[in-house]
Amino acid sequence: ITMTITVENLSEERSLFVTLTDITTTDNVGKTLKQGANEYTSGSAVEVTAGNTTTLTMTLSVTDKNQSASATVAYQVDLRDANAEEPIELLHDTENDYYYVEMGTYGENDEAVRWRVVGVEGEHYEYNENQAPSGELTFILETYIGALHAFGSYDGNEKGNNDYSTSYVREYLTGIDSYALDYNGENDNTDNGSFLEDFNILETDAIYSLITPRSMEDLYKDINWYFNTSTMLEGTPKNTTGSDKLWLASTAEIFSILAGGDISTAQWDSSMASKLAWNMMFYWLRSPYLENSHYIRDINFDGGFGGDSIHDNYAVRPMFILEV
Repeated sequence: ITMTITVENLSEERSLFVTLTDITTTDNVGKTLKQGANEYTSGSAVEVTAGNTTTLTMTLSVTDKNQSASATVAYQVDLRDANAEEPIELLHDTENDYYYVEMGTYGENDEAVRWRVVGVEGEHYEYNENQAPSGELTFILETYIGALHAFGSYDGNEKGNNDYSTSYVREYLTGIDSYALDYNGENDNTDNGSFLEDFNILETDAIYSLITPRSMEDLYKDINWYFNTSTMLEGTPKNTTGSDKLWLASTAEIFSILAGGDISTAQWDSSMASKLAWNMMFYWLRSPYLENSHYIRDINFDGGFGGDSIHDNYAVRPMFILEV
């Protein structure tokens, strides 16, 4: 049995969403809902762009032809303005004392990827169980270490490129061609995959679509910082193309935002390190190791601050900024 529902959007300016809120059938009856080749489940939102018509096809089928079957199909179509943004709601982990949002899935069971609030308006955030944070929030990947990925190219002769703007890891995070350079400074067209693909994050995702992108010039402000000086050095990106929604933390950001340290005091004590240790894994920062072009800064398994070769496969733990 096949049924169709057709929605015509008479607006010439705005899209509409059609949301099938409930499909009910009895046992022995299968069901599918499709728009062309795309199949949807209950609760899925289908966009009807301005001035266009969308036809959805619902198919009911008997799964056991040796038995009789009956089915009642109930659904409700909710039309809403596609330009009306849904408010972002922070979730609360009371056991581990943090607020978070979910964006993406991983694993065979499609577990939700959590992103934890670590900063408010560019400053360190102290957890408050009675008051959720608001404003321009900084989030960092929380519940999954991310794919292991090399930072950049390396030929084994202590040559390399630790420039974040042209790195493999930036290509991987953004899913765009950032013109990664090999050790000779030439464009390298190696396909590095995509973080978005690996963790099932769509550009139309409610969270991802609202993330505030950062330009390369912004990501290179105060990118270099060392603990024997309070001076943070501004870098110059080799590639200024594009703006990024997901990015790796710099040394100053990881210390002052995530760990809550005062960067004017040149110290890295055990209390700071304990906040940075994460799943017993090394993970990349975006700050270069200035003494050696094939080294980049990272955080090691016990929260220590160091630097390692760009060709090593370490965890990718991105951050993003979202207005909540």
